[in-house]
Amino acid sequence: MSTIVAIITIISLMLGFYNNNLYYITNSVMDNTDKSIQFVLTIAGTMALWGGLMNIVKESKLDEKISSLLKPLMRLIFSKMNLSGEAYKAITMNVTANLLGLGNAATPLGIDAMKKIKKEENIESRPSKNMALFTLLNTASIQLIPSTVAAIRFSHGSKNPMDILPAVLISSFISLFCAVVLIKVTWKN
Repeated sequence: MSTIVAIITIISLMLGFYNNNLYYITNSVMDNTDKSIQFVLTIAGTMALWGGLMNIVKESKLDEKISSLLKPLMRLIFSKMNLSGEAYKAITMNVTANLLGLGNAATPLGIDAMKKIKKEENIESRPSKNMALFTLLNTASIQLIPSTVAAIRFSHGSKNPMDILPAVLISSFISLFCAVVLIKVTWKN
């Protein structure tokens, strides 16, 4: 990937030099560098806030309460999973992070959950049905609070960054429902 970026950069500089546009390229780099730093700080602040909240959730044992609230839904999705095992707890932490719209904070939790599913089910080479279902659940990323997207919209001047919530919920639920039904119907045990 770095090679591709380097090639594109070199070609852009050569074309800018050839067309006498180096002034515009330099100005564009300077203007967008400032914007990039502001964007990164906005996202980093949001991630730090919600990542800290996830640690509080874990330390306060609120994750266990969330886990028990999610059991009926998880029983439908993961029909053959031990709902008192470590993999299930890791899945619910990932789902909780996704519900809060913390896709980046949910990633390490998702990796941990996948490792625990693999260990509990003694998987060697091919993914299990539960692994596929978890991947789909994680990818659908149902969000009650799309905080990362809201932070991006806010940083770009949106007056109401959360007005996307209905569209996010509808699309997330539809994609999750379709994906779970397809896996349940097509997966061969």
